[in-house]
Amino acid sequence: MSGGAADGLMYLDHLASTPLDPAVLEEMLPWMGVAAAGNPHAAGHRRGWRAAEAIERARGDVAALIGARAGEILFMSGATEANALALLGGVPEGWPVLCSAVEHPSVLACVGELARRGHATETLPVDAAGRVDPDAVRIDGPALVSVMAANNEVGTIQPVADLARRCRERGGLFHTDAVQALSTGLLDVAAMGIDLASLSGHKLYGPMGIGALYVRQGVAVRPLLFGGGQQGGQRPGTLPTALCVGLGAACRIARERGAADAARLRELRERLFAVLADGVPGLRRNSPSAEGMGLAGCLHVAVPGLDAADRLLDLPELALSTGSACSSGEGGPSHVLLAMGRSVEDAFGSIRIGLGRFTTAEEVDRAGALLVEALQRGS
Repeated sequence: MSGGAADGLMYLDHLASTPLDPAVLEEMLPWMGVAAAGNPHAAGHRRGWRAAEAIERARGDVAALIGARAGEILFMSGATEANALALLGGVPEGWPVLCSAVEHPSVLACVGELARRGHATETLPVDAAGRVDPDAVRIDGPALVSVMAANNEVGTIQPVADLARRCRERGGLFHTDAVQALSTGLLDVAAMGIDLASLSGHKLYGPMGIGALYVRQGVAVRPLLFGGGQQGGQRPGTLPTALCVGLGAACRIARERGAADAARLRELRERLFAVLADGVPGLRRNSPSAEGMGLAGCLHVAVPGLDAADRLLDLPELALSTGSACSSGEGGPSHVLLAMGRSVEDAFGSIRIGLGRFTTAEEVDRAGALLVEALQRGS
């Protein structure tokens, strides 16, 4: 399988969404037909029992990917809901809330809501590579700190273990939006001291519409939804069996092949960057290049004077983006790049390239040639 599709597009937007792995779909299909109909919370017949068993197996697969226990995993509709429950439901009354300046909009919006509710809030600055300095977390007492594991625009990997330790030393709670980090890297929440972690199926080659929140045993979260008593009442609502099975399968596959995927993607990323750097005068790299500093499949570049959004219109064969899919309709410069000290001009002249599991070397070479041609015209 290649990164292309029947529509002829070379798909290079994996940070926005990954394609559904055929192996994941294969495991989901038995739970999508008439014979699989059954509420997993129905205790009176075997269809309900079988669905419940499948969901619990999936819960175990999700937990295994991040080094958690099955009972610490709550299935959610996606990472946006997981972030909301972690922040709005996880912060004790009166605690201050800190987050980095480069967080996903779903985190920033929750922190803004907490400020409106009377919580003291603080934005942690980042350096030119987009990283938070753990020493910047200056808190005198308990606080909730939220810093993403890896950035969704430039791919910067954060020192979450050091940040969590700093938070724990002061009796606080540490949350990480781990959405981007898990398809090619492992996160050991227990070893790293993480209290809350969000993940999403469609960033893991799983289905859209499903995610999870890790809640460390002993941490209390107040539910945002009310009604049934599913999942201990922390996130009530009937669980979608097929989607839960799909997320579990995606997590198991990521655990098995994430390291191999990462090694291959790093090679493809550097291959593509070499072509772009050689062919486009003045091109600058926003995403970290040092080993272990950035996501393997992320290449974020800027060309001075370029209108990136306009230039992408000249590349109908490529699926690319200028930044976060969740803020693409706002029209302003990337808050991530501005926080990293980039100029507004650089922000508008930046392109995000996301390589993935099914991207081929041939596609990278072809994409590189097309990008060079288009960027030379626009520079």
